[in-house]
Amino acid sequence: MLKEKLKIAIRVDASKNIGGGHFRRCLTLAKEAQRKGHFVIFISAQLPEREIHLLKKNNLLFVNILFEKNEKQLIDSNIKYKQNFYKNWLKLPILDDAKRTSKTLEQFQPNWIIFDHYGLDIEWVNKIRKKHNNCFFLAIDDLDNRNLGSDFLLDQTSIINKKRNYKSPGILVGPRFALLSNEFNKLRKKSLQERLKRQSVTLKNKSFYILISLGLYDNKKLLPTLVNTLSKLDKINIIVATSSECQTLPELKNISKKIDNMSLILDSENIAELMLRADICIGASGMSIWERCCMGLPSLTITIANNQKKITKETSDLNISQELSISTIKDKEKLTAVVSNLIYSPKKLQKISKNSFKICDGLGAIKVVNFLEAKLKKVEVSDSKRLLSWRNKKFIRESSLNKKRIHKKNHEIWMEKTQYPKKGIWLIYSEGGTDVGHCNSIYIDKANVSWSFYIGEQKFSPGCGLRMLVFFIKKLFFEEKISTIESKIILDNKKSKKIHRDLGFILTSTNEHFENYILTKDTFQKRFYSNIV
Repeated sequence: MLKEKLKIAIRVDASKNIGGGHFRRCLTLAKEAQRKGHFVIFISAQLPEREIHLLKKNNLLFVNILFEKNEKQLIDSNIKYKQNFYKNWLKLPILDDAKRTSKTLEQFQPNWIIFDHYGLDIEWVNKIRKKHNNCFFLAIDDLDNRNLGSDFLLDQTSIINKKRNYKSPGILVGPRFALLSNEFNKLRKKSLQERLKRQSVTLKNKSFYILISLGLYDNKKLLPTLVNTLSKLDKINIIVATSSECQTLPELKNISKKIDNMSLILDSENIAELMLRADICIGASGMSIWERCCMGLPSLTITIANNQKKITKETSDLNISQELSISTIKDKEKLTAVVSNLIYSPKKLQKISKNSFKICDGLGAIKVVNFLEAKLKKVEVSDSKRLLSWRNKKFIRESSLNKKRIHKKNHEIWMEKTQYPKKGIWLIYSEGGTDVGHCNSIYIDKANVSWSFYIGEQKFSPGCGLRMLVFFIKKLFFEEKISTIESKIILDNKKSKKIHRDLGFILTSTNEHFENYILTKDTFQKRFYSNIV
């Protein structure tokens, strides 16, 4: 299905309005893919020099689709997108952006097109898909405010499973897939061990380190206020981490000259080291919250943008972090009280550290690249032992039409059938080079099949079963020219029923043993790839 060495295209922007989080997580993903020998190209319409320098430093290809530095913005400044405000972040009309992106990829010929931009949607994807219909699309997004048109969705921010307004066929959901640089995982265990030791030290004998990190920019101009107020606390050392492009940098430099207990760190390439030193962090919501969780660092989380409200509230409700409002920051007495109440409460700090540490292991980039490497390969006779072992596992038999153990002789007869392509298609699914499941389809006639499947490795990456089926469906409909897929599901298999409904299968009949479902190519296309909502 996919080549050994992948070609991955990433469409992402960064600016003072957009922020730098989208770019940073894409860079993390690209570096992990590159480490495994894959080829990556970045495509942008706006990217600061600092980010371009990072791409060059890491030997990553980069194309600016504005072509010329002095080319003016082509979106009429009088036009304002109301349905999706974030389209105003685009430097080009969306179809022009798609056209230029598509042209850039003509020679590269990607296996994957990844886009991480709140202004891009199904209109952009479908324009590119016309010339690049043999690759897969992955959207990195957490808004759920528009039809993306992608084959897969990576949403790193959702902790609580909720019904989505706009669906993608396959999903990777939650902080287990958070795209964090490998420094966080390397320092993770050391961070928690040292942190718990420090939290047990008597308050009288202790000085505290507060890390203040709001990202690359300070659009709300909060950093000077935070430093001026908190520097007056007893036995407090403040570390401010920001970028050389931060709007309030001149003011911060002036403050640092007057305050002895403040350190100003610019353009740090290893924020994990700073987190290791800190007792608490005052930080922005969004992706950086998972960095702090991975390190077990208690944090006061600030919502900088509207799309961050959900994650700030959910992490606060789960006692993973504590919410800090902008209004509180602007009130010196309230800010002092909130910070003091946290930092001088060892038991509270320990609880937040342990809760946050459990939710993100820092291996998300590895898991996502493993997914990008997904393959469906033909079942060979040499796979016989593994398939029999999988099929006879208790949890697989319990959800199968035939719950009995399969005897070796019957399995050998079945294996012989898998070598005759005229009868059906039998495949093994793998992610990251690890075989994890099996799917097959038996021909009813040339255009119609019935299918069955299972994931044999029970504790493998969550959601891999659904991802396997999306690859299989696309193979059946768009490579094998199948029109209809039929499926039988036993009555008590609720998980399988949900997966089928999510993919667009329709219940056609029920009897005392199982339910019959059907999915047509037309239904699948309209559900996920149609511009009409």
